[in-house]
Amino acid sequence: MLKSIVFIMQKPIIKLFFVLLIIGLLTQAFASIVDTREAAFTPAQRAWLLDNRQEAKTFYISEIDSAGDQTVPAFNAAYLSYLDHNFDATDKYLKIALSANPKYGPALFLKGLIEYDRHNLRNSFTALQKSIKTHPQSYLPNYYLGKFLYERGKYKDAIEYLKDAISDYKLYTFSYSLLGQLYIDINKLNKAIEILEKGFIYSHDADIIFNLAKAYELSGQTGKAIKYYGLFAYLYEKHPKYESAKAFLNKHHITNYWTNRLEPIPERGDEACFFPVGEDYVYSIYWGPIRVGELNTIIHEKLNYKGIDAYKVQFSMDSNPALEFIASLHSDYITIIDQRTKLTLRHFLHQRENSLIADKVYDYDRENGRFMCRTVHEDGHIDYLEKYLPKNCVDGTSILFYARQVVSEHRSEIVMTTIDETFVLTDMIFDNVKEPVEVRGKTENVYRLSGELHYKGIVGFTGNFWGWFRDDNTHLPVSSDFEIWVGRIKVYMATLEEQREHKYWR
Repeated sequence: MLKSIVFIMQKPIIKLFFVLLIIGLLTQAFASIVDTREAAFTPAQRAWLLDNRQEAKTFYISEIDSAGDQTVPAFNAAYLSYLDHNFDATDKYLKIALSANPKYGPALFLKGLIEYDRHNLRNSFTALQKSIKTHPQSYLPNYYLGKFLYERGKYKDAIEYLKDAISDYKLYTFSYSLLGQLYIDINKLNKAIEILEKGFIYSHDADIIFNLAKAYELSGQTGKAIKYYGLFAYLYEKHPKYESAKAFLNKHHITNYWTNRLEPIPERGDEACFFPVGEDYVYSIYWGPIRVGELNTIIHEKLNYKGIDAYKVQFSMDSNPALEFIASLHSDYITIIDQRTKLTLRHFLHQRENSLIADKVYDYDRENGRFMCRTVHEDGHIDYLEKYLPKNCVDGTSILFYARQVVSEHRSEIVMTTIDETFVLTDMIFDNVKEPVEVRGKTENVYRLSGELHYKGIVGFTGNFWGWFRDDNTHLPVSSDFEIWVGRIKVYMATLEEQREHKYWR
């Protein structure tokens, strides 16, 4: 028996697996952004979400032999090999995934991508067309079919697939920028402007804004071209087309860019590091007289993240289990934010909202102007999205913590906000008004912040909102009032008893 174990351990892949397993176990002894009581990940999933790709690949490969269904771990090993440009390994694991399930949409989609890279166009298009029928995110094969047909000059067919991609999922905003670029190429500028303006409503993506500016420039609408080139130049200094936009603006003697009321944040020093570590508050959520859920905010710790002094904060929402026949929500959002600026550095989303089940990590690489999203979907398959990152962007839940910074400065601000991998605007207005609000049975005189969400957020939050914050050195939120798709949601600090019970937490 001992000889057998020694023989097995001599195999390189087995050695590597055990080394990585030990590393994974040791790493779990030190809390990371995904190590919470709310989410339990396999070592492979954890490694992927934390961007340890080689470690994740090794774990997924080890899962193939032990899995009852090899489809997902084999696909994930293939996908990671593809991201690594290791096409031989991609083929190997993709073959296993498709042998286990010939109709598995993500695997067919990946086969379409790799065959296109090899210029096997017929095989590529056949696989992508098949994947549309079974891929849980059918907008992906539709988009890539449109993209590949566009690159081959097949514009009519490309338009139809890109329209289908938009119809499938309006928030996959790559489809708008590419369709707009296609219309520009064939000189249908009015159609380009129409589709890009729609895309701009959903997200202030770099390529949407730049193409919209280009379409207005080519159509002779110089004023609007200046407007959108100005916004692009303000938001995306790291983009390769920045110099082109700046040259156009210089040509027209424009130095003050249109920014859609966005403006640079003030310098923030040590005085901004006022969050009390250990703070943990439960809030009661009401729709009319009905207590529909609980919100929990936590300031976990201070830490150093890639050389930046940071806080680890949490925002969780749980719906009333008695109302789950209407809606079920048990989601957690954990974020690493810069202590001084309160801008997002890394954001973990543990989403359990009705039929939406996914785990994601967003990375905000401000130095290089990149936004990265790594996802583990409900069935366990993974994917990756990358975009250019706009200036001073904050994720859509830790914006509550950012609001405390704005209140502390007695100022108003338009905040670029990430919602579902899109970039949208939150309008915060410091009213410089104090109002009496009941907090845990006592009346407090607190500051009011009002504003508007120019998007649809969690559980339908949209439109106007009001928030009330303590006038002390914590600037703690004590109450809020939101418009939603039907009616209003009001949030109050929970009573001490409700805080102790926290009974809606799973």
